[in-house]
Amino acid sequence: MLLSLALGTIASVLPKDFKWGTATAAFQVEGAWNVSGRGQCIWDYFQSFPGRIYMNETAHVADDLYHRYPQDIQIMNTLGIPNLRVSISWTRILPTGDVNNVNQAGVDFYNQLFDALLAAGITPWVTLFHWDLPQTYNNFTNQSTWLNPDVANKFNDYADFCFNTFGNKIKHWITMNEIQTFTWIGYGVGTHAPGRCSPSWGSWCAEIGGGGNSSTEPYIAAHNALIAHALAVQTYRNKYQKAQGGKIGMTISSAYAEPWNISEPQDHNAVDVAVAFQYGWFGDPQVFGHYPKEMTDRITGGRLPAFNESMSALLKGSYDFLGLNYYTSSYVHYTGVPGDNFGNDGRFWSSATNATGHLIGPYADSTWLNVYPPGFRKILRWIKNRYNDPHIYVFENGVSCPGESQLPPALALNDTFRMNYVFDHIMEMVDAVLHDKVKVKGYFLWSLLDNFEWTDGFNVRFGITYVDYNNNLTRTIKDSGYMYQNLIQSLGETTGSSENSIGLSERFKNLRTLDE
Repeated sequence: MLLSLALGTIASVLPKDFKWGTATAAFQVEGAWNVSGRGQCIWDYFQSFPGRIYMNETAHVADDLYHRYPQDIQIMNTLGIPNLRVSISWTRILPTGDVNNVNQAGVDFYNQLFDALLAAGITPWVTLFHWDLPQTYNNFTNQSTWLNPDVANKFNDYADFCFNTFGNKIKHWITMNEIQTFTWIGYGVGTHAPGRCSPSWGSWCAEIGGGGNSSTEPYIAAHNALIAHALAVQTYRNKYQKAQGGKIGMTISSAYAEPWNISEPQDHNAVDVAVAFQYGWFGDPQVFGHYPKEMTDRITGGRLPAFNESMSALLKGSYDFLGLNYYTSSYVHYTGVPGDNFGNDGRFWSSATNATGHLIGPYADSTWLNVYPPGFRKILRWIKNRYNDPHIYVFENGVSCPGESQLPPALALNDTFRMNYVFDHIMEMVDAVLHDKVKVKGYFLWSLLDNFEWTDGFNVRFGITYVDYNNNLTRTIKDSGYMYQNLIQSLGETTGSSENSIGLSERFKNLRTLDE
């Protein structure tokens, strides 16, 4: 009864054109790493170094979506999921990253994928860059990674090619996924590709990335990625948007924060600083044309690049929507200690527990993820208030269940932990719309499939579909998938056959396996 009332509340509150979907990323699901002319990306290179990925696993095969996408579309039809966020593998269509070297087999693959989705009534939303930079740009001599401003122009050429090639089918473009993540972890900590950081962070930085400087390089890489985003948006608007009728934006990952000591005013101030160092880092330039004051006041020594007048003008307004990836939150404590690298520049530290030892929320299977649904509503409200009430799409929200990867498939399907996470977060989103009047326009659950989770390999699972890596990559829908199916069907935006509907009271029964 309470669940029915909750669903009724959602249906009456969310806009009629609200988009429900799920998400994937090319490197994490496609596999076929050396098939039909695909070039090498920086993650292909990075994962070749022993010890960088859990159990030295690779994404060479991943979920083999490259060959099995018809089956995965069938899963979406079974669940009635009407929107899918995918990314294009830059080197599958441009093996060296150069638009003068086109791999037609890669272009054909994406045309076939998009056509199959559209034929099934599923709308593709396309991310241009989900971390898989061409390895040809990872030249340590001239630093042709995101540290080189010219990579922004190369990205714009790649984006132009995609708009021209696929724009008659794709009406929703996401330029970048989580700039903060791929710049800070890739150029600050060095545990993601391309593996650059200061020597004090770890020996792997010299081994893989050729060294680095954690105090400057994350900011430089992020600066160039922001310019790449702005150039691509300008290209889309000037050459394609009017004729193609699409929209374009970026998605930004951000946790929320709570004060470590509620009696300490500086800890309350640190909350806003923490969010500005995550979401504001990339939201402010798009909306205002400059970096947050919280950052410019704290990052000393000229380490934070500045936008010139033309770049500022190009960035300002470079969005049709603002994207959000939300997973977790933490407590923050003000230290007042100036930093000389990214980790300390905010003058605060984060913790899963507060001053009294209270845990902000249960641990997921991922060590970085504590479950805190209220933070979802709070970050949505923060974005609304800071950026003059924009349209917001939630492009990722999901969780890994504790111990799930160690369970036999039959037990892993009963993912109550994930069901609770998803439902609780969606209800917080509804409260943000109902009470805070936030203009949330869509929600994409991460993820459609268990997949290659970067340095965690296959050791953690985020999917609403179980992938059996020991049994021919067999797919089996989890209970969370059926819960999501019923939620979407209760709200009216579905695809596929209604005969696949399973009542909420039956969500632990009638589980079906979709074998290849």
